[in-house]
Amino acid sequence: MGPKKKKDGGKKASAEPDPGEMPETFLSQYQKFCKMIAIAPCEQIIQTLTDEEKKEAFLASKQLVIHPEDPRDPNEPRIGPGGMRAICTSILGTAPGMIPYKGVNALRVWWSSIGDDGACAIAELLRLGGSEVQINYLELWDNNISARGTLALGRSLMVGNNRSLLTLKLDYNRSLGTEGVAALCRGLRTNSTLKQLHLPFCGIDADGGAPLGDMLAYAKLGLTLLNLRGNLLGDVGLGNLCPGLSRTASLTELSLADNSIGSNPEDLEPLRTFSEVLMTSTTLCRVDLNHNRLHPAAAETLMPALAPENARIQMFTVDPDLPTEIFEKLNRAGGGKKGKKGKKGKKK
Repeated sequence: MGPKKKKDGGKKASAEPDPGEMPETFLSQYQKFCKMIAIAPCEQIIQTLTDEEKKEAFLASKQLVIHPEDPRDPNEPRIGPGGMRAICTSILGTAPGMIPYKGVNALRVWWSSIGDDGACAIAELLRLGGSEVQINYLELWDNNISARGTLALGRSLMVGNNRSLLTLKLDYNRSLGTEGVAALCRGLRTNSTLKQLHLPFCGIDADGGAPLGDMLAYAKLGLTLLNLRGNLLGDVGLGNLCPGLSRTASLTELSLADNSIGSNPEDLEPLRTFSEVLMTSTTLCRVDLNHNRLHPAAAETLMPALAPENARIQMFTVDPDLPTEIFEKLNRAGGGKKGKKGKKGKKK
């Protein structure tokens, strides 16, 4: 039997737009919550959601970008932890009279002084978002986040808590340190959905290698890229990292650039262990060791791993200051030609 005709003979009206996907919903909730906690709304957010051109770009990308115009100007307002709390609450829709806002899947917050309290607010968003609010990209550059904040983030990303986040970038949070990375890894080592973890210039020293290695050794880890550029792992930290590297079933790309690795020819054991990892790993195929000022003796220990028959290693970059013969045997795809200096790593 066919469907019954409507009395008015007209076609079925088009479905009403979902308020949870309308930017006006988020803007209204955000302004109300800012007023509730007595803070000024972020002008950048207001413009993003009211200026027609910016609003169109936001609807297309679904990413919320927040940063001061001039990060070097200490007098320019930052959203701070309270502002971050207002944003997360307005997206989650947990305050009275609010509903979840489903129109954002990426947060990019730079130089905004959100600190650990702001990181805790984001952790709550990740933990409680469920299927309605799915953040898959999170970028928190230079926000004064330390161990308390990464502990909250790690807990929110433990198995069973979040299945949406694919990329986490915590670059330039120098107060994070080894304690912070250990706190983060305690949660991440049971996460099977995160694909990229970026921790450049976060003050991670030699002791940070072990918790990172423990995370990599988790059998169900889904991480494919680990960026540790600009830290202080050194040879000891590399040695601490190697047991996990040898067991990883997912990691394909690793950046250890600018980590004070391989400068001591008196202790080459960590480099030998790393060389063995490169030969036996079943997944690792892209490695960046640039800006480490490898001693030639240290570089030579890596040569067996970069023999022509090891075609799995697609990219391997080292500093072009090495002797020509060593450089040409080690460097693969993307390291430039001998004599062309690479851009130096950021001063720590």
